Amino acid sequence: MTLMPLRVNGELVPDAVLAREAESVRQRLERVPKKDRDKWGLDEDGIRARAVEWGRENVIEQTLLRQAAMADPEPVDPALLDKRLREAMGRAGGPDKLIEAGVSQEALREDVGRQLKVERFVKQLTRRVRPPKMKAIVKEYRGNKRRFATEEMVRASHIVKHVDRDVTRQQAKATADEILALLESGHSFEKLADERSDCPGQGGDLGYFPRGKMVKEFEDVAFDLPVGGVSRVFRTVFGYHIVKVTARRSAGLRPFKEVRDEIAREMTERKRTKLLEDFVDAMKEKATIESVEPQDA
Repeated sequence: MTLMPLRVNGELVPDAVLAREAESVRQRLERVPKKDRDKWGLDEDGIRARAVEWGRENVIEQTLLRQAAMADPEPVDPALLDKRLREAMGRAGGPDKLIEAGVSQEALREDVGRQLKVERFVKQLTRRVRPPKMKAIVKEYRGNKRRFATEEMVRASHIVKHVDRDVTRQQAKATADEILALLESGHSFEKLADERSDCPGQGGDLGYFPRGKMVKEFEDVAFDLPVGGVSRVFRTVFGYHIVKVTARRSAGLRPFKEVRDEIAREMTERKRTKLLEDFVDAMKEKATIESVEPQDA
């Protein structure tokens, strides 16, 4: 995806940077459900055009925000810089991988330093945002009850024996039957899940899940069991299972006290985002943004 380079307040933004951001936007748009894309009138050509447009705007805004942050002469905390640098090098695979990619440690250090300055600038810019008052949180909750509606859910643990190239159906079934016999004789489900299951850990706990998240055969068994109930051995495409239901939640509305802090955080974050967007929009009005012919880049 070739795009024309830009100059933002005299700083050159290469076409490769614009192309990377446009590709990132394109991938996000393609993950949007088809019915929503159709509603927006986004066919394949529309997605590409929107990706180029939004990618360009994203890069301009990122550049302006970085320029504003770098205008602060105060250096970042050296200890934090070293910590973030080590984390970045770890994600990159270490110094040798950096060298293979043609990136020097000094260049990476400068990039991490710029990121820290942007984070500090955004934090300072939005520090005047205050958490919402309880009255506003209650209003948000009451006005969005559909969002806090919950489906029927169960919490279950499982033991599974997979069927693969090395284990036949008969062998997997025989092992699962053996484990079920141990359960019926009083052995701990959680201990056997950790010791004998092909998916060990956390006592086989799968957490809460609604219908539609697991394969149908698994859900049919789990949702039919009472709390504390243990299934017989049954088969799915993944192998042979034994399920224990440990808790159940009826369909309904999440209690206000359960979602109050979540709502407050989201409302606060929306205020911060709006403040940041207004700041960047004001910068764009004053900025000099020019398309550059490739030969002049």
